[in-house]
Amino acid sequence: MRLIDLFDRAASLYADNVFLQQDGIVRRYTESQQTTHRIAAALQREGLVAGDAIGFLMPNDWRGIETLYGAFRGGHPVVPLNARNPLAYHLDQLRAAEARGLVFHSRFEAEAREAMARDGRLGCAVCLDRELDGIPSLEAWMAPEGVQVDTAAVTPESPWAIFGTSGTTGKSKHVVQTQLTSIALAWDMLFALRAHDPVRHLVVAPVSHFAGSFLFALTGVGSHHVLHADVDPGAILETIQRERIQILFLPPTVIRLLMDHPDLGRYDLSSLRALIYAGAPMTRADVMRALDVFGPVLMNMLGQTEANGPITFLRQDEYRPDDGEEWAWRLLSIGRPSITRQVEIMDDEGRLLGPGEAGEVVIRGWGNSAGYIDNPEANTYLMRHGWLHTGDVGIKDAEGYIVLVDRKKDVIISGGFNVFSAEVEQVLESHPAVAAAAVIGVPDEKWGEAVKALVELTTDASASEDELIALCKTALGSVKAPKSVEFMQELPRNPAGKLLKRQLREPFWQGRERTI
Repeated sequence: MRLIDLFDRAASLYADNVFLQQDGIVRRYTESQQTTHRIAAALQREGLVAGDAIGFLMPNDWRGIETLYGAFRGGHPVVPLNARNPLAYHLDQLRAAEARGLVFHSRFEAEAREAMARDGRLGCAVCLDRELDGIPSLEAWMAPEGVQVDTAAVTPESPWAIFGTSGTTGKSKHVVQTQLTSIALAWDMLFALRAHDPVRHLVVAPVSHFAGSFLFALTGVGSHHVLHADVDPGAILETIQRERIQILFLPPTVIRLLMDHPDLGRYDLSSLRALIYAGAPMTRADVMRALDVFGPVLMNMLGQTEANGPITFLRQDEYRPDDGEEWAWRLLSIGRPSITRQVEIMDDEGRLLGPGEAGEVVIRGWGNSAGYIDNPEANTYLMRHGWLHTGDVGIKDAEGYIVLVDRKKDVIISGGFNVFSAEVEQVLESHPAVAAAAVIGVPDEKWGEAVKALVELTTDASASEDELIALCKTALGSVKAPKSVEFMQELPRNPAGKLLKRQLREPFWQGRERTI
C-alpha cells in the first residue's frame, strides 16, 4: 500500500466526491485520477523511469497536487522545495536527489530558469499554470485524454520524497522518506484525527511542509480539500464558514492572526472539529484564548522532517485546564505517542529516563525516515543508541504526556542549573507587548552563562526591561529569569521562519575558546 494506492482507493469508493477545490475550480476524484495517468504517461514519454526524482516549486495549487500524484503513479520520488528558501537551497536539494525534472508555478519562473541553467540534469520542465517561452504548460504537456498507464511497482524501501532540513545550525541535510514511512504517516494521521470517512479539509500551510501530510493521509478516506495559495486570515475565516471546514492545520503564528482579526466575531466556525498546530509551541495564554475562541477543537502534534508525523498528538478532549494542576501542565503538551511510534526520554549516555526527568525525545517506529543522503556521520549521530534523536528536550509525566522544554542545543547552563530557553520564551511571549522572544546564554564570569533575552515588540507597543525580568521571576524564579533584556526591531529568522539563535549568540562569544 502506497500513497497512490490510498488515492486510487478513494477514487474507487468516492469517485464523485470533490477531491480538490480552489478559486472556483472543482476537481472530483475520478477526474483527477485520469489526470494522474496522463501525467505519468507524459513523464514516461520524456524518458523518465521509476526512481527518477522530480522537483516541485509551487504554492498550494490544485494542478500541482494532481502532478504530485501523477509522479507517485510513475514511481518518481518528489522533491518539495520550500518557496521561501533561496535558490542555493533549491539547487542543493535537487542535486542531492539527482532530480531529472522540475514542475513549477509561473510566479517562480525566474528561480526555475536559474535552477535549470545551473543543473543540467533538469531536462524535463513544466509550468503548472501557463505556457512560458520554451516551457510548456501542464495542460499542453500532458498525454492525451484517455491514456492509461500501469502504476509503477516499487518496494517498501523505495523513496517517495526527498525533503530538505531547515539548516539552522549549518548546511542543510537531505532526508529520504520511503514508501513504508508514507503509510506509517497515513496510519498515524488518520488514527490521531479519528478520521474514517470523508472530511472537509482546508489546506493553508504549504504542501511542501509537514502540513502536506494531512492532505496525503486524508485523501485515503475520500476527503474534500480546499486549497489556499497564500495566508490571508480573513479569507481563512470566510472559507471555514462557507465550506463548513472540519479539519485545519495552522502554525501558532497564524492562529494568533485569526484570533486578532477584527471581524472574527461575525464568522460561524462551529463546523471545526480539529484545529491542529505544530512546529512551534503555543503559550498557555494563547491556548486558553484559542479554546475560548474556537471551542474544544485544538490538537497539538509533534512532527519532524527526519521522522514525519504525527509522532505524538494531544487530542481535543485532553485540553482540560480546569481539572487540576496536572491537566493545566498538559496544556503545553505535545501529547502521547501515535499508533506506530515508541517515544521516550533519553539522557546523553543512552539511558531512558523516568517521569519528571528532562532529556532528549527519542523515537522508534516505521515512520522514521531512511536518514540523510550521503551523510553517514550525521546518520550515525541521528540514530545513536538505536533510537532516532529529535534534538528536542522534553519531560514526560507518569501517564506519558510529553512537554517540550527546549531544543537540546538551546540549553543554558547557569551556575550549574539547566535553563531551557523555550520555557523562558513562553513566559516572555505571554506579555501582550511581546511579539517574539529569543533567549540565549551569554558569557558570565560568575555563572559561566547568564540568561539573556532578545525581544521583538508588537507594533506601537512598549515594555521595559525591568517589567519583563519581573514577569519571568514571578513565573519561573530568579535562576531562570533573564539577567538582561535587549530590544530588537526584528529578530533574525531563516526562510522557514525559525529564529536564528546561532546568529544571535555569535557576537557574545567571539574570541573565546568555547561557546558555552
